Amino acid sequence: MKNRSKILVILGVLVTLAALILSTVVAQATDQEQAAVERFKQVGEARASGGSTGVVRIGQQVVMLDDFQAQVRVVETNLEYMKGQFNTGSPDSAYLEAFVQLIERAGIPNVALGSLIQDRALYERALANGFNATDQEVTAQLERDRNLVQNTPEGARVAAYIKAVGEDRYWSDLYPATLRREIAIQKMWNATVTGIADQGSREAKWNDVQKQAISSVSIEVLAPDAIAPATVNDALAYLDNFRQLPE
Repeated sequence: MKNRSKILVILGVLVTLAALILSTVVAQATDQEQAAVERFKQVGEARASGGSTGVVRIGQQVVMLDDFQAQVRVVETNLEYMKGQFNTGSPDSAYLEAFVQLIERAGIPNVALGSLIQDRALYERALANGFNATDQEVTAQLERDRNLVQNTPEGARVAAYIKAVGEDRYWSDLYPATLRREIAIQKMWNATVTGIADQGSREAKWNDVQKQAISSVSIEVLAPDAIAPATVNDALAYLDNFRQLPE
């Protein structure tokens, strides 16, 4: 994963550029914070209204329409945020600008589909290699994150998302499933880069794992009209281009 400026979306969406989803928490003025809360709410509404139609099968996992629609909104939210960072003097401005240009060339639906493919492919590979999350690990992380939502300044944003999705659904269904994937993938990442001190070498090694995971998994579009204009080929091309972004 890229280690440059990462936009924190604490939604249990992979980390995604599982990628794609970057993360940095920044202090914001009241009106900017309210805008951020509204964007998180819109992501939740996109998931809540998406329905349970399966749109893509990735290995043994089926991505539902609500997953895809929420991911589209996440990409839109991150794009808005990154554009707002261009004139702040951030040392990552050049990287963010290149990333924005890549997203705009690829198209938001393809970026969303690409992130979902990478996330699920990595999870399949993690499980195949014996990396998984225990119930105890999921429960412990869920409680820590629930506490963060209640006790951090950014909690209002996540709370808006959770309210739109539904509290019971989020904490009982959506977030535990996300944590299982994230914990398993994190364990695989740790095993992959352990003993590699150079950051560039670590990223190169992880990029190889990502590419192998995607090339070895089966991908079947179940509802092409539902994800149009996104296509698997264009989503994979986006991921290849993302990995080539200059640091």
